[in-house]
Amino acid sequence: MSIKWRLTGLFMAMTGLSLLLFWVGESVRIASKVQQIDFGVILLAVGLPAGVVYIYASQLSRRMEKLHFATQRIARGDFEHIHLTDSTDELGQFTTELNSLSRHVELIVQNGTQEAYKMETILAGMQEGVVAVDHVGRVVLVNSAAERIFERQGTNRELKYLLELTYDSELEHLIRKVLSGQQLSATRETYIAQRTVQSQINPILSGQGQIRGAVIVIHDVTELRRLEQMRTEFVANVSHELRTPLTSIKGFVETLLDGAAEDPSLRDRFLKIIQAETLRLQRLIDDLLSLAHFEGRDNRPEVTPDNASYVQKAYETIKPVILSFAQAKGIKVEVDLPETIPPLLIGENLLSQLLLNLLENAVKYTTEGRVWLQARVGPDYIHLEFGDTGCGIPEEMLPRIFERFYRVDKARSREQGGTGLGLSIVKHLLEGMGGKISVTSQLGVGTIFTVDLPRV
Repeated sequence: MSIKWRLTGLFMAMTGLSLLLFWVGESVRIASKVQQIDFGVILLAVGLPAGVVYIYASQLSRRMEKLHFATQRIARGDFEHIHLTDSTDELGQFTTELNSLSRHVELIVQNGTQEAYKMETILAGMQEGVVAVDHVGRVVLVNSAAERIFERQGTNRELKYLLELTYDSELEHLIRKVLSGQQLSATRETYIAQRTVQSQINPILSGQGQIRGAVIVIHDVTELRRLEQMRTEFVANVSHELRTPLTSIKGFVETLLDGAAEDPSLRDRFLKIIQAETLRLQRLIDDLLSLAHFEGRDNRPEVTPDNASYVQKAYETIKPVILSFAQAKGIKVEVDLPETIPPLLIGENLLSQLLLNLLENAVKYTTEGRVWLQARVGPDYIHLEFGDTGCGIPEEMLPRIFERFYRVDKARSREQGGTGLGLSIVKHLLEGMGGKISVTSQLGVGTIFTVDLPRV
């Protein structure tokens, strides 16, 4: 039964009871011919109905209070089931609906918490910085990558506007354009905190298509731009290196075709130059292929007895080439390779190429004195020392000598037939197999390269 009918019935019953008590009291007074009013009857006629109504109202009030406290608990996030006396009236139905609503809200909150946690995890794991702003440009979200890009880690001060993070007024201006609808999206690339940063701005739209804010995705493209610059320089260097011998060959061939071939001495001299330039082109192409090979694959071989190599055997393979080159320049080659050197984690052909590149470089840039190769056995590595008494390398140039086509003395290197790729090949070869290389040098004294090769 509903509360209104209960209250109506109670009112009518209590009113009837009061009238009955009054009538009984009056009947007794008339029958006994008492003139004085019986206040006890009046008090009973008024107090008894009032007490019954008070008890019922108190029960109703307690139920209302429980519902009030239950709604407060739900508002605080406590979704415990509401236990009230089973009833079919409005409060009982309301309690059932409130329990159902509590479970529904609890599921929504749980799902929202899970989604927020997933979103937070995704944003924290992103390499790109993400910043969200509201419709007036106030910052509402900044992920850790954005703080790292703009070097803002450990700062407790809360951001209010994006300008406080980027210090880029042009980016702020583009965001204003996107928020006002003047542009659908915008891209900005700038140099911030020693980084090249690309920012992509897109609006956040409501269901009705209204702009509610904007999200800025920030990419750190420093490495990409560096690689693009390296690629541009590499193409330019390759073009230059190829153009020089090709121009020489073309010029001497044209000279021979114009009649110089009739002179035997000129013909032989020109053909020897053409042969030398052709060999230079061949060395350049071979070095480029080797470099592409080492950069494009993992050169760390599997540890098996079949692919183990020995320094002594690899040196014996290249020894005739190095000694003939050194003898032609009058340079002494000293090699100290103990018989107890253990096998290395590198193929024999690769080890021979490594020894040839470094020893040939040492001989090439030494005009007098000696070149040496020494080996020392360590617990995990074999340490090879390649030294010479050549011209040495300026200290400021040492960090760049492993770059492709970088030459300390360009004119002399080309005169010696160098391609400028030897040390770059050695570095990539060692990095691919887990080794390392270092260099020390002093002008007018010589240069020492130290190579660490992993043992089997």
